[in-house]
Amino acid sequence: MAILRKLGFSDNVVKFFSHYLVGRTTQYAWGDFISDLRQADADVGVGQGSALSPVLSALYLTLIMRLFELDPLTRGCFLLSYVDDGTLVVQSKSLLDNCEALKRAYGVIFELFKKFGLALEHDKSEVFHFDRSHSKDNPPVDLGYTPYTGATPLKPKLYWRYLGFYFDRKLTFTEHVRYYSTKALSTVKAMKMLGSSTQGLRPVQKRILYRACVLPIVTYGFRLWYFAAARCKGALHHLSTMQRSAALWITGAFRTSPTGGLRMAFAS
Repeated sequence: MAILRKLGFSDNVVKFFSHYLVGRTTQYAWGDFISDLRQADADVGVGQGSALSPVLSALYLTLIMRLFELDPLTRGCFLLSYVDDGTLVVQSKSLLDNCEALKRAYGVIFELFKKFGLALEHDKSEVFHFDRSHSKDNPPVDLGYTPYTGATPLKPKLYWRYLGFYFDRKLTFTEHVRYYSTKALSTVKAMKMLGSSTQGLRPVQKRILYRACVLPIVTYGFRLWYFAAARCKGALHHLSTMQRSAALWITGAFRTSPTGGLRMAFAS
């Protein structure tokens, strides 16, 4: 509540959140049975799945992010946050310099979180290096906190998953396309039990199902890698394989049917 007041919110807003976050009660319903109101076992904090969770999280972290920016040890570092996922971004001419800067910034974040009554889950930390050079160096990071210290530093991953996007060191997004095209192909194969060329769903129904359930998967984040002058021939090959499998199922055509003809029938 002190943070809300410091950010300039009115007393009515502060009172609302005070009543919302503390003293919560629960009531169970099973068929026609409804239990009495009872004090919740965990009556402090945001309810599970609440729409206010990301709002309150952003408000609470606002001061932490501001203090992080003002700390001289974090110069050249950027802190990004999405609900309970935080990301430290550091850039320099050397990966080893990046590792040292990350260690300093991580220490600052840890101390700030401790002052605000929060805790960092060190075992969930990940590190990833972006590098334009042809070097294969991928140095680990000593965070200074267990379990990633000394002889057991935090080792970088080959691919980094963030908010559903898969990044690689060169930003080719090959892994991103491979993952979602494979996921879409698995979805298409699972749909085949719903109909064949002789029974089950009609072609028009299959096409509707494909557009509703498969296209959102395969086009997720496509603006990251598909744009003018982008080198995405390999990525399009993955998608073409998936689309051909879907077209064969929807149209009921033979496996030897030419891909161009399938696309025409698939689009019409």
